[in-house]
Amino acid sequence: MGEIEESGLEPGIAADRPNLTEQVYGQLMDLLIRGELRPGDVIAERPMAEQLKASRTPIREALGRLEAEGLVYKQPNRGVIVSLFSTEAFVDILNVRQLLEAEAARLAAGRIPAERLSAIRVALLNLGEKPKPTLSEIWEVDDMLHGEIADTAGNELMASMIRDLRRRTHVFNAYRKSVEPSASIEENLLLLDAIESGDAERARIAMANHIEAVKLALIGRLSGTRR
Repeated sequence: MGEIEESGLEPGIAADRPNLTEQVYGQLMDLLIRGELRPGDVIAERPMAEQLKASRTPIREALGRLEAEGLVYKQPNRGVIVSLFSTEAFVDILNVRQLLEAEAARLAAGRIPAERLSAIRVALLNLGEKPKPTLSEIWEVDDMLHGEIADTAGNELMASMIRDLRRRTHVFNAYRKSVEPSASIEENLLLLDAIESGDAERARIAMANHIEAVKLALIGRLSGTRR
């Protein structure tokens, strides 16, 4: 079946396009999170459309959304490229995350249901037992905790900004191979305890300390002081 271009869309198909774009966006984001698309990789519309079994229109629209989020950019004569993240840019992202997520943790303290906290704890412990978890597994579990905190804080704009910045952090970590599940799990468990305690200030400090530890670990690794 040939591609359906914009000029030939039937009304019903036009109405479905946002859903198609959202689906393609999710698939592209999954490729980034799994490390199958890495910083510097070129994304050509036609091969990607064939890979995802989609027309080029939702591919183009999904790439536009990723570009707005800073995860890809367009370069003349090369096409769409997965964004390269400098160490300075990464630290800037973590600094903003620290401000936003510390506030989210303060607001979410004591508000996450006990059964949800239990499920997150089990997921963290199970991840810790895996000798070599995949990037997708790490993201899925990490997002259970950090995503839940952001959503429970009750500020939709803040939650959206946090999720966007966290995706960028994960893509950078995948590129630099700087994910350390064991250390992160221990810190996340401490954070989970703080959230469960209902102590807003304790939760705020726990989140701020967690992200500070991530930042210092990265700087130490890149400077050669930590292996």
